Amino acid sequence: MKEKFVVIDSKDNVATARTEVDSGTLFIADDGSNIKAKSHIPFGHKMALRDIRKGEPVIKYGQRIGIATQDIAVGELVHTHNLSGERGMAR
Repeated sequence: MKEKFVVIDSKDNVATARTEVDSGTLFIADDGSNIKAKSHIPFGHKMALRDIRKGEPVIKYGQRIGIATQDIAVGELVHTHNLSGERGMAR
């Protein structure tokens, strides 16, 4: 997985693509589980490492970056269509 995705912290529930990833590509996560990309993941975009429920925080690099606006299944692209970013917002 390390050659295709960056995962910095054990709390992360998303991984960042280091290259473009085709739908259906299978990865072995650091914990040994299998993750299949459910859609095309563009370079620099995020993929869910586990199921993320609507309203749950999205964690990248050990930091909360936003809230899931809908349920996100493991292997799905995580982007503006299913994530409300919190960058620059007061909490």
